[in-house]
Amino acid sequence: MEQKVLQTIQKYRMFAAGESVAVAVSGGKDSTALLLALVHLRRQLDLRLIAVHVHHGIRAGEAERDEAFVQQLCAALGVPFRGFHFDVPRLAKARGIGLEECGRQLRYEALESIGADKIATAHTLSDSIETMLFHLSRGSGAKGLSGIPPVRGNIVRPLIACTSDEVVAYLAEHHQAFVEDSTNKEDIYARNALRHRVVEPLKALNPAFEANAGKAMEILAAQQAYMEAQAQSFLAQNGADAAKIAALPQALQSQVLRCLCAQHLGTVPEYRHIEQLAAILESGGQVQINGGALIRVRAGRVEFPQPVQEAAYSFALREGKFTLPIGTLVVKKLNCKQFENLKINRFSFALDYDTIKSDLICRNRHGGDRFYDGRRRLHKSLKKHLSEMAVEPERRQAFPVFLSGETVIGTLGSSPAGELAPSRQTKSVLYIYLEGDYHGRDEK
Repeated sequence: MEQKVLQTIQKYRMFAAGESVAVAVSGGKDSTALLLALVHLRRQLDLRLIAVHVHHGIRAGEAERDEAFVQQLCAALGVPFRGFHFDVPRLAKARGIGLEECGRQLRYEALESIGADKIATAHTLSDSIETMLFHLSRGSGAKGLSGIPPVRGNIVRPLIACTSDEVVAYLAEHHQAFVEDSTNKEDIYARNALRHRVVEPLKALNPAFEANAGKAMEILAAQQAYMEAQAQSFLAQNGADAAKIAALPQALQSQVLRCLCAQHLGTVPEYRHIEQLAAILESGGQVQINGGALIRVRAGRVEFPQPVQEAAYSFALREGKFTLPIGTLVVKKLNCKQFENLKINRFSFALDYDTIKSDLICRNRHGGDRFYDGRRRLHKSLKKHLSEMAVEPERRQAFPVFLSGETVIGTLGSSPAGELAPSRQTKSVLYIYLEGDYHGRDEK
């Protein structure tokens, strides 16, 4: 088995000479075999090992036994030992997650805290197959059916090509003891049920099942890597252009949408949400994914709107720049010639500077706001105006409203009434627009 481990390390370039490695060691058969194999290979690979063990604050009696075993093993093998103690039940409740997920998070936090160049975990081919089957049962694409990756960032898995049976044989060959977690025999956990009720019967049908499944996952992983590279190349050239994404073959289109979501949301939605997103690429609309995040297709682009902080604001309007929850509001005083030489944009507001009699106020939208639009010569609600201007719903509450005294005189995209509106007799203009996502008139 050591030769297979060495081949895996070399194939995936897991280590560089002289690196330090934090090895996750629970004391079970897989992690014990991993530590033993790396100890035998450390001189050849020029590695500095440190064993990391986590006591989860559960399984009273067994947990103390496991910790003592790992300490003794490390002493016998000449490997430095670092132990961590966590109250997983309490922390799981505080984080609002399950015991198993909390334990996983804490283990990786402990391993990362060591500051080693690499982290080695004892995931085997058998673990990878169980992961693949679990994803298959829930519905998954090529990425999920590729199993556990051999390398993810600074995390490496030297046993990923070895089966559980090979691990047991290796430990027996070296007369190396290990500890057994009693919960591994209980089918109340999904992974255990898969192992006992699915994998073992498949191995009975075909003893080469694990080797064949491993090869299939390796092929899928290679194909997935190629598709991801193609998707990244497309996005680099075309960005979030909805029409161009819609024209792609389905397989590449799906991968492009997955990559786009990963870039903007830090996660990949379920496949049903990818399908819903694909369905609105041409028509427009929005999809809400798990966790409440919105993905929108608008004006030919795939957008990922971020909720705007609902902060009330009100300030005296004067020349300068003002930071609003939806961007930077710019206020300029221009002479009539400068104003005439500006390229018109919908999202601006202009006043005849010399006709301003009262102090001007800028505040966020209030419910029931109405104003008289001098351009269209009618009274209208701000709600209707923002809808007509296609302002995203999440930005509307923080959109700026302009007042003269107590009277609302308009907002971006409207014109004031009466003498406040710029005319042929206007000498100076107070010109207002938003930088960022919206632009007022831009100078030529």
